[in-house]
Amino acid sequence: MLKIGIKIKELRQANQLTQKSLAEKLNVTPQAVSKWERNESVPDIQTLLNISTLFNVTVDDILGIEKPSLFTSLLKRKGRIKMQEKATVLQTETLNGDSKKVIIFDMPLSLISNDGLLQTQLFATKLSNLFKHANKNILVETVNSSKVKNYAESANVLLLAPPFSSTKEKIEAEYPNIPIFSISQKDYGTLNVEDIYKEIIAVLQ
Repeated sequence: MLKIGIKIKELRQANQLTQKSLAEKLNVTPQAVSKWERNESVPDIQTLLNISTLFNVTVDDILGIEKPSLFTSLLKRKGRIKMQEKATVLQTETLNGDSKKVIIFDMPLSLISNDGLLQTQLFATKLSNLFKHANKNILVETVNSSKVKNYAESANVLLLAPPFSSTKEKIEAEYPNIPIFSISQKDYGTLNVEDIYKEIIAVLQ
C-alpha cells in the first residue's frame, strides 16, 4: 500500500497525462498529485474511486492488493479465512511473548472488507510500518465497531476512527483499564500516524 504513488504515476504516464491534467480531471491540485507520486500522502477514498474509474482499474489494483487464488476465495466463502488469520496472530503472539496489540475500531462499512473502511486500513498499515521501523513488537488490527465486545479485551490499546469516536466515553466506561484514543479527523484524512504513535508508545512503556 505504501507504493500507491508509483502505481498512480504509472497509470498517469501510460495515459499520457501530466500531473496538472490529472489533477484537473480529479478536481485536486497538481501539488496533491505530486505528493501522491512521491508517496508523501495518499488520495482519500473518493479520489481513489475516481482514479479507478478514470483509468478503468480496480481500487485493489491501485493499492497493489493481489487477487485471491481460487482456493483462497473458496475458503473465504466458507468463513475459514478469519479463523486462519486469528491462528496466525495467535502464533505470532506466542512466538513473541512481549508483543502488544493495538486495535482500531471503525464503522461496519467497507469498500474491500468487513474489517473497516479503506481509509482506516491505510491508516493501520502506515502505523504498523512505523512500529516495525522502530523495532517495536506491536501488532495493529482493524475491526468493525459491531465487534467491540469480541475484541476489545484482547488489545493493549484501542483506537477509534473518526466515524466511531463519538462512543469513546461509553467504551472507556466499559473498559477502564485499556487506554483508548480517538483519531482526529485531520490525522485520519492525511494519514498522519506520528502523533498517535507517540501516544501509544507513551502508554505502553
